[in-house]
Amino acid sequence: MVSAPRVNPFPLPGWESTPMRPLSPWHRPAHRDYYVPVDGGEDAFDHFRDAMGDLAVMLEYGRLALVTGESGCGKTALVNRCADWVVGELRRRDVRGVVLDLTGCLPTDRELSIDERTAEVCDRMFDLLVDAGALRQDSEQRLEAVRDVPGRVFPRLGRALREDVALVVLLPSPNELVDEVIRYARTLNSAKVLFLAESAYLGTDEVADVVRQLEPWVPPITMHVGPLDPGDAQRFAEDRLTRHAAAGTYPRMSDDAIELVAKHCQSIAMLQRFLHGTYEHKRATGLGYSEADLVTVEDIRAFLNTKSRNGPVNGP
Repeated sequence: MVSAPRVNPFPLPGWESTPMRPLSPWHRPAHRDYYVPVDGGEDAFDHFRDAMGDLAVMLEYGRLALVTGESGCGKTALVNRCADWVVGELRRRDVRGVVLDLTGCLPTDRELSIDERTAEVCDRMFDLLVDAGALRQDSEQRLEAVRDVPGRVFPRLGRALREDVALVVLLPSPNELVDEVIRYARTLNSAKVLFLAESAYLGTDEVADVVRQLEPWVPPITMHVGPLDPGDAQRFAEDRLTRHAAAGTYPRMSDDAIELVAKHCQSIAMLQRFLHGTYEHKRATGLGYSEADLVTVEDIRAFLNTKSRNGPVNGP
């Protein structure tokens, strides 16, 4: 009889070798079922869906949605969930939703002005539009000459798209915060286009300023995700441990271990790092990794001690 493999229950399907990548259901449909209601993310998603409604405003005027929250709190996972939902809703209307991921399109080796950043976004977006076959042929030829001039591309973008196409554009994180968000909203605004952006630096006052300045336009949808709430760590761990029961064998977590990570993990990213790393370290040792075993406080500390040899680690 072949024994079940020993598995780590915390990586996402398709991204086993990169366990810290965020959920991305528009790219990996299997991720749709992996969202756990933690850190206010579920409420933020519900708010987004309510604000988008039947997508009529987006299709006629365009929309901007902005997600804020501290680093590691799940902003990117929420942005990706919103993008996936919009694509699904468009499909119900016989419209092809095209997701353009521009989050990594800006160079990191030099500082750019807002004008330079928006021009880079515009230029890279043109390539992705062509690759996706999203533009009318005559429009593609006309826009190519001004592909890096946002003021020429975006006002006519909605009309340049094929009739059965709408866009969901994932923008780079704003560098100059309020001013750049305002620029995106005013310059990039176009029918049939939803722009999604995230920022770890915009606070409540800055978000209110964005909304106020954009009152003459379609108001942006604003969402916030925060640190983990009491009970979130246990809810997340139990979800992952339960859903992988058929994949192979692995130990459960002791109550003390869950209490420890709940005490020291402020964000969902930190929680994922602790849990995945602990299980991977324990699995690699080859000891105590059966369904009859438990992951203990000592196992968590053993993982952290190993990591600390390569640099400082925040943990118990």
